[in-house]
Amino acid sequence: MGRHKGKKGKSAKNAQANQPLDRKEDLYLKAPHSFVFHRGHVGKTVKELVLDVRKLMEPYTASSLKVKRKNVMKDFLSVAGPLHVTHFIVFTKTDVGVYMKLLCVPRGPTLTFKVNEFTLTKDVLSFQKHPDVESRLFTNHAVMVTNIPSDNMEHRLMNVTFKNMFPSINPNSVKLDAMRRTVLINYDPETQHVDVRHYTVKVVPTGVSRAMKKLMKTKLPDLGHHKDIADIFLDKGLSDSEGEQDGPHNQVSVEQKIRGRGVAHNAVNAIRLKEIGPRLNLSLVKIEEGFEGGNVMFHALVQKTPEELEALKKMRQNKQKEKLARKQKQEANVKRKQHEKDTQKQKSLEGMKRSKNKESQGKEQEIDGQAGEDEDDDLEYFREEVGEEPEPEMFSHSSKRKNVSQTEEIPKSKRFRSDKAVKTGVERKDSKEYDKDQQPKNNSKFTFKMNGPGPSEIEKPLSEQKGDGN
Repeated sequence: MGRHKGKKGKSAKNAQANQPLDRKEDLYLKAPHSFVFHRGHVGKTVKELVLDVRKLMEPYTASSLKVKRKNVMKDFLSVAGPLHVTHFIVFTKTDVGVYMKLLCVPRGPTLTFKVNEFTLTKDVLSFQKHPDVESRLFTNHAVMVTNIPSDNMEHRLMNVTFKNMFPSINPNSVKLDAMRRTVLINYDPETQHVDVRHYTVKVVPTGVSRAMKKLMKTKLPDLGHHKDIADIFLDKGLSDSEGEQDGPHNQVSVEQKIRGRGVAHNAVNAIRLKEIGPRLNLSLVKIEEGFEGGNVMFHALVQKTPEELEALKKMRQNKQKEKLARKQKQEANVKRKQHEKDTQKQKSLEGMKRSKNKESQGKEQEIDGQAGEDEDDDLEYFREEVGEEPEPEMFSHSSKRKNVSQTEEIPKSKRFRSDKAVKTGVERKDSKEYDKDQQPKNNSKFTFKMNGPGPSEIEKPLSEQKGDGN
């Protein structure tokens, strides 16, 4: 009988286990990963925003991350290393508004933004006449494009943090067909706000009328709800991202082969962006050193003098010293208690050993005393019965008695019950019947039967019969 199809043999399994790491897996491990979650009570809308931001960070994020109320930041930090997580995006809500924190794992810095405005993905798609969101769009990471300047420290940190959240691309080896999404981060120097937008990237042919483009699609347009044929060629009710504005600003020459109906190879094509959400309007509030709770490097609302900053620095250093001293004291207490526990355990074991030795010695003395009493009784009995003194070696306990070890138990004597029936191969006769084994032997060979008043007949020997007749 042949082997069942579909099952791998032992050699195939070993070969699969020992094969080198695939290039895609290697790139996946080297890419930056993120956790997107909320802390505290934020409401239903902010929870939906968290899910939309997770979709934006696909595929290098934990899409199904579940956060419990008891979880603290140390819990996420402890699992970040094995999962190659490099950034945390944390949403919180206060009476003032909604805040978003970008934390670089594990040493910081920590950037705190205030979310001035946000729009969910479902609201963005509801404004579009033909929303185009496919699941295969999220199999590859989005390309991040930003215009944040690097004129000062806070802008440089903000620029580097946003860039490090997405994988870098190599223009010489990148596949254009894999670039299906883009994240645009726009900085407004007048308002000092940061706008985050999420778009899909699509390449379409140029020099073709709109009617021809619709006919080139796999699905023909539905003309049943139109009153005039001109409605097909008008762009009514479209959002800004759906408007078709072909020109030199979006026309490129594509050298690689790209999926798309009507896209010509080595020809001029147009790049179209369609927004899929979410939208975020952020303003930088604070930058801290380290992973939360470090020195404040920048604060947009509070300005402190160098003396105040120095005092805060000393206070943090004192807190760290106190924390280290408490930790050392706790470790010393744990070691001391463990030493006391081990010492007490050793003393208990020694006491148990001594008590066991005393008990065994007491048993030996008791056995020797009983043997001496038995020997004295035997001597007295011998004198009374024989009337002479016994020989010295006759009742010598030391020479005759066998040594009994400490651990050996003295076997108990068996007692037989007289009323207990002894099982034999022959059934026991009734007690009323005459036991022939107990009757006296008679050499006479003649017997006779005698009729008595009772119902039973008794056999007697001839000698007894003659005696009764006289």
